[in-house]
Amino acid sequence: MAVRFLENKGSGNILEISRARLLELTPNVYPLTWEAILSGNGDSAAILGAGFAEREVFFGFEGVDLTHYQLPTIDCYDIATNPPEKFLALRSHYPNLQLNYFCDRNLAELELTKLYAPNSLRLVSVHGVLDYLQPNAVTTTLLDIVKVQPKAISIRLFLMGNPWSRNFASIEQLAMELNSIEITISGLVESIDFDIFCRTGVVQLNILDKDKIEHNLLPIYGASHVMPDKLVGYFNTQGYQLAATDVYSLSSQDLQGDESENHSNVVFCTILNE
Repeated sequence: MAVRFLENKGSGNILEISRARLLELTPNVYPLTWEAILSGNGDSAAILGAGFAEREVFFGFEGVDLTHYQLPTIDCYDIATNPPEKFLALRSHYPNLQLNYFCDRNLAELELTKLYAPNSLRLVSVHGVLDYLQPNAVTTTLLDIVKVQPKAISIRLFLMGNPWSRNFASIEQLAMELNSIEITISGLVESIDFDIFCRTGVVQLNILDKDKIEHNLLPIYGASHVMPDKLVGYFNTQGYQLAATDVYSLSSQDLQGDESENHSNVVFCTILNE
């Protein structure tokens, strides 16, 4: 199997996926993300919601002669209480790389502007984080990213049209999300300011605590879903342009276990360049 889920108490299901399958699903976004890390301008890269950091870091290094690149310091931030063993094993393959894993971090309180100087980041990658946050924390986090002025921003959005979340979404909310995706893909995005984004850019689902716990989530899970066109529209006003986007879902052949439908996800990935 190319894909499997690993349990991480309280933080949903960590998806482990092969590089080949990832490229099938996201032929546009992840190659540009890897290019931003390898060849971008800036001394650092920050990955929020790192998991194993396989997708942003190790897959991008696979088959690459790193001696040809001046690599940044790569900082991974995650809610995990300890670095995953697999991450430590993979990092051992790159002894000369400055690769940090900061654990037990509340990403809503990270404050990138206190950690990095403006224009010092090649990339900020937001990897499946925003849906965990409350709507006000989503908007604050995105504002914080803009203030630190990374050269590239890669964002992975967990869509509420996935088989689990759609149980809690209204028909109107699902239609709004679908329309937002179509607008983004068609290139008809309207630029909006931060106030409009705060009012229209984030939808929150009403999910009972017991349902969250049954899905391996903590009761504080925010169930916040960002509308892709509003996200891109806001970043456009901040000097960023949409470079690529991918929308994908995992097929039944990808997933292991009898409850694969409950784990299946539908994801919108995008990368924006300054």
